[in-house]
Amino acid sequence: MQIPVTQEVECPQCGERTSVSVPSEGTELKIRHSVAAFGEHTTVTCSNGHRYWVYFC
Repeated sequence: MQIPVTQEVECPQCGERTSVSVPSEGTELKIRHSVAAFGEHTTVTCSNGHRYWVYFC
């Protein structure tokens, strides 16, 4: 059984920190205000309702 890997990201609008699942340990994360046409990513909504995208590099 594989243990899920998580990293904390910070909302670019309010600074609230949220944990996200990442594909593997050591994955670099890029936070964007809008979705891109390609790339592996996840969508995050903080408790203040701000929505942003986290890309795995």
